[in-house]
Amino acid sequence: MDSLTIQGNIYDLRLIDNMIATEEQGTMKELDTYKLFQRDIYKTYTQIRHIHKPKACEKLSLEKVKANLRDHWLEIYLNLTIQEAETVIEYAELFFGLAIK
Repeated sequence: MDSLTIQGNIYDLRLIDNMIATEEQGTMKELDTYKLFQRDIYKTYTQIRHIHKPKACEKLSLEKVKANLRDHWLEIYLNLTIQEAETVIEYAELFFGLAIK
């Protein structure tokens, strides 16, 4: 997957992966895109978690969110494929680690 559309924004995953791998700041525009990507990843992850467990006070662990992914719910409520949802979860784990486990 070369790009990902979340929260109405289209992201070039090669650019994001390059910024993660090299830990370079890049241009101001690239840095802004990277920060927005992180925010959109977190927001989308919480939406994925919410459609699988609507009681927000009872947070699901990252592993349970992965195990409970449902194609039908993702497409109806978030307009995401299972592959896109898995990509979002991978980046959420990378960026936020223990904070979302």
